[in-house]
Amino acid sequence: MNSEVQNLVAAGKLSAADAEKLSKLEPGTFVLHKSWGVGRIAEWDLIGDRVLIDFEGKPGHALKISFAITSLEVLPAEHLLARRLSDLDSLKAMAKDDPTALVELALNSSGGKMSLDQLEALLKPRVVSEADYKKWWEAAKRTLKGARHIVVPSKRQDPLVLRDSAEKPGAVMVRDFLAKRDLKGKLGVLALIQKDIDLFENAMHELVPVFQDISDTVRKAWKLHLKESLQLLLTRDELIETIKGEAPMGSFKASDLVSEARGLIAESVAGLPAALYSRLYRAFPAAFPDRGWVTELLNHIARTGGRAVAEIATVLDANGEIEALAEYLKKSVRNRTLTQDLLIWTCKERDGLAKSVFSIDLAHAVLDTIEDDHVSGGPKRTGRLVDVLSSEKGLIGEWAQDKDEEMVQLFIKRLLGSTVLDELTRRSLMARVIKARPELEKIMEDQGGPREDNTLIVSWDSLEKKKAELHELVTVKIPHNHQEIQIAKEEGDLRENGGYKAARDQQAVLNRMRDELERDINRARGTDFANVSTDVVGMGTIVDYTDVTTGQSETLTILGAWDSDVEKHVVSYLSELAKSLLGKAVGDEAEIPTDHGTRKVKVAAIRACTAGA
Repeated sequence: MNSEVQNLVAAGKLSAADAEKLSKLEPGTFVLHKSWGVGRIAEWDLIGDRVLIDFEGKPGHALKISFAITSLEVLPAEHLLARRLSDLDSLKAMAKDDPTALVELALNSSGGKMSLDQLEALLKPRVVSEADYKKWWEAAKRTLKGARHIVVPSKRQDPLVLRDSAEKPGAVMVRDFLAKRDLKGKLGVLALIQKDIDLFENAMHELVPVFQDISDTVRKAWKLHLKESLQLLLTRDELIETIKGEAPMGSFKASDLVSEARGLIAESVAGLPAALYSRLYRAFPAAFPDRGWVTELLNHIARTGGRAVAEIATVLDANGEIEALAEYLKKSVRNRTLTQDLLIWTCKERDGLAKSVFSIDLAHAVLDTIEDDHVSGGPKRTGRLVDVLSSEKGLIGEWAQDKDEEMVQLFIKRLLGSTVLDELTRRSLMARVIKARPELEKIMEDQGGPREDNTLIVSWDSLEKKKAELHELVTVKIPHNHQEIQIAKEEGDLRENGGYKAARDQQAVLNRMRDELERDINRARGTDFANVSTDVVGMGTIVDYTDVTTGQSETLTILGAWDSDVEKHVVSYLSELAKSLLGKAVGDEAEIPTDHGTRKVKVAAIRACTAGA
């Protein structure tokens, strides 16, 4: 104990316990304060009851002795913070020339383990500037790959670890794996083992406890944690293949789990790393012998997405079963049951594994899927399919080369009239069709270009009714039909599913009705028939005429294209009866149609009318 401190104890001004603590805070000692950070004791002022401390950025700060001994933590001189205060330049040089040594110093200063955030707090901005830190750390990580005694985490939330140099790194990782009680923790350590497999002198021998633990753990846990159990087994198999070994006798195999978890696998695949998909599907033949695995994979393929589709196709192809996939896809195209991922894969593989399925019918299936999505009422899910339609430059042109001319022309008409593709996309797609089939340009002009006498003159009232009909069709009837199709799909085998076929037939009818209504409304021009001329019979006029033979008088009102009402003697100007009278003046005779031919009438009077204002 310091002699000056002993005098304070003897005088009763300081307890023996506090005197011991104060003695450890002699001038020159490095200390850490929770709020003010690192500092060094500058001097004691025992008479004034205070300790003077030079904090980083705050020199000469005074603390009462009682507060100092309770709030200050003593730091060894070799601690990174102490060196940051006393020899900052050497740390900066270390950061530049030997980042491994700097990280090791930080770990030694933190008990051998620390988070990346803690490391950043120690070094930034005094040792490494704010602007340079990210770049420095990326370079440091590359250097640390060669430092086997330091474990750099693959995820930011995991810690940096300084290994005991006396213990073999492989043995440390095996011990860490066995110590983990949860599957996610085991997966994390297994990933580190994969990454640093070269640290093991005899990997197969040293990892036997890990492989046995995986088998035991998965047997107990898969019913509650299927995704993690699958990942553990598949990663284990990947590791065994890397080290060219074999699983211990009696190990729980991936095929065993696939067989036992049959029906549950599809829901767990989405969470697996994509690199393990292929290994999972390669386990199916062993899980379901006698070609049962083919059926299982085909049932599985529609319930998965993205990368899984391609991997399943690859496994089928590698085992000589690509024709089974082709037949499945053809049937699914006919029944319009292909998922977005399957459609995308089929389009991309049109010159490969899906070549036999690529046809103009597939093109219609793509449009059906996009249109169904847009009338479903929920969030749009076919954005990737639309992107493929737009980005695959040769796709549309190859469809246009299909031998089924009628189906090609129908597809072109559907593209032109599509309301689910924006104008720019439609134009781009049609340009590709013309490039592939120049002779089809005339069809597109006839379908999409302006036509002579193409406008429909209609009353405002009838136009509003048509719009209301279209609105109900698009917002009520088509979505309801879409739900019926989805319900019917869930009932099983579509080959004997009458409800599904009826719903699909109804879908075709509703889609045609929608197309016709949209086309007619786009052609329509509303009017209230005001200020019409009565010099001759025309739209918006009431004409009185008499039968030349019998003398019987009749009255007829001629209005717009959608205004026919037989009971009220109202006809459309497009009707044959109206056409026979149009342009006639008072006193003119006309031949009007009857059920059995024609009869002659004479125009007696022409009056103006208003309708549908």
